[in-house]
Amino acid sequence: MKPDPQIVALAAALSGTEGGAPALDTLRQVLDILPVMVALMDRERRHVYANRAYLERMGRTADDILGLTVGDLLGPDTLRGTQDTAERALKGEVVQAEGWLPRAGGGNDYVVRMHVPHRGPDGAVAGYFVIMQNMTDRRRTQDDLFRLAYYDPVTGLANRLLLVKHMGDFHTMGEPFTVVIVDFDRFVDIRTSLGQGFANEILSDVATRLSNQAGAVDLIARISDHAFALLIGGLCDPAAIEPRLEVIAALVRSARSSSGASVFLSASIGVACASAAHERAEDVLRDAEIATGRAREQGGGRHSWFDPAMHARVVEQVRLEHDLRRALERGEELWVAYQPIVEMVTGGLAGFEALVRWNHPERGNIPPGVFIPIAESTGLIVTLGAWVLREACRQIADWQEKRLPGSAALFMSVNLSTRQLNDPDVVPLVRDVLRETGAEPSWIKLEITESAVMEKADQAIQLLQSLRGLGIKMSIDDFGTGYSSLSYLHKLPIDSLKVDRSFVMAMHQSEENRAIVRIIMDLARLLGFDVIAEGIETSADANLLRALACDYGQGYHFARPLPAADAEALVGAEHLPWQEPR
Repeated sequence: MKPDPQIVALAAALSGTEGGAPALDTLRQVLDILPVMVALMDRERRHVYANRAYLERMGRTADDILGLTVGDLLGPDTLRGTQDTAERALKGEVVQAEGWLPRAGGGNDYVVRMHVPHRGPDGAVAGYFVIMQNMTDRRRTQDDLFRLAYYDPVTGLANRLLLVKHMGDFHTMGEPFTVVIVDFDRFVDIRTSLGQGFANEILSDVATRLSNQAGAVDLIARISDHAFALLIGGLCDPAAIEPRLEVIAALVRSARSSSGASVFLSASIGVACASAAHERAEDVLRDAEIATGRAREQGGGRHSWFDPAMHARVVEQVRLEHDLRRALERGEELWVAYQPIVEMVTGGLAGFEALVRWNHPERGNIPPGVFIPIAESTGLIVTLGAWVLREACRQIADWQEKRLPGSAALFMSVNLSTRQLNDPDVVPLVRDVLRETGAEPSWIKLEITESAVMEKADQAIQLLQSLRGLGIKMSIDDFGTGYSSLSYLHKLPIDSLKVDRSFVMAMHQSEENRAIVRIIMDLARLLGFDVIAEGIETSADANLLRALACDYGQGYHFARPLPAADAEALVGAEHLPWQEPR
């Protein structure tokens, strides 16, 4: 075979001699020191040459490998797997591929391969070169980075990012799909009380149960600290999905730790179906989360299907939250109304309850039942509650100077929300407000709902004791509507029970309803508490409560919540409107 003049010229350059005889050996040395694997195959895919890196990879010597195919070295599967690239190289193409390649001694390496035609002196393809580089470490690093980016380390499930990517693929292809979100109720309490390790075991157990028993899904992902999402491809079929939701709820309830310990766990489940109205795949996930929030608002442990009205409601809440933040910053739209609290026997004015009101510049008066839940859910209630407390204390301090001579000191009831109850700064706040406004602690009565107290009873008792230590009074609001325990009730450092309006309104319906109110009164007297009845709307209500020896009352029968100026007119009045014959 006549030497290629270009190779001869290269050999001459390498050897420094015109004939270049030593150059071939030099080239071999160069090839052998390369980390890249190089081999030359004939047209029958048999080895003609291999450098040292290639031989070490195959576990063979140069003499052993000559005349053998890659199938002889690594098995027929590898021969078949590389057939397409080999045939294309033999047709004159330069082909690049990458993938896992088995090792002769076992295991796999991830390699990048090039199949390059080898042409003879006449220009015809006489075989092909195989040039390979081991990229296993880089591939494993990429895989690790991919797992970190797209998978949850606790459960091994896909994460939110990968879910959105898969949803985007469906959306791009115009394929329908459904998203089901499974959000655990009270999971934060479980983690706080039992520890992160136990919580992770529960998460892993639920993930396994969902993967094995929740039916066919395209993807299951952990999308937040306490929520999973199931991606179900195909047309949305509520009749088929509804039974699966019951199965999913049962799987959550049956969760166990790795040691077999169980905890009561329920889930709020939201479902949303992709539709033409969704401009982006993420919008479907958003709607499923909105539906989940609706299920949670209804008490949890249930499921809810998304409908457009839910989205409109969420948008409205976001707008109101923004406007409420602005109102708190400007201090111009919010005001405090004061509803009189009456001494039931004498009809005299005993005090007031401070109630926040919002006069929106565009929407007018917004009911507390609309903006208070928004303030609670966003944490704005802490700022709002502090503002109301400060206004109420300033007002009662001023009114004490204007009451009738010789009359008893008035008290001011102020609601303390669940968020405020959990705020570590609430005791210093109350202390500072009392000092700033000059209000005596005995004039202030903080009202806390029964459910808020019993949710974390021991913690609440400590906080109430600290507040009581300031000299203020405490009251349980809406008594009878929550889940209080008599074993805790006598331990609570409180002064009053407030009978919920629902019991007052039902008193005239039956003897049983009257008996409930009587029992509350008797219990309060036994424990040394005052009783305040709210929701008194008629003289019949007032007369019956007097007969039951109720201490104080409030309601429309006496007066509605009043602006400060109107309430102040009652403070020094010798005759009060509700004392007049009707």
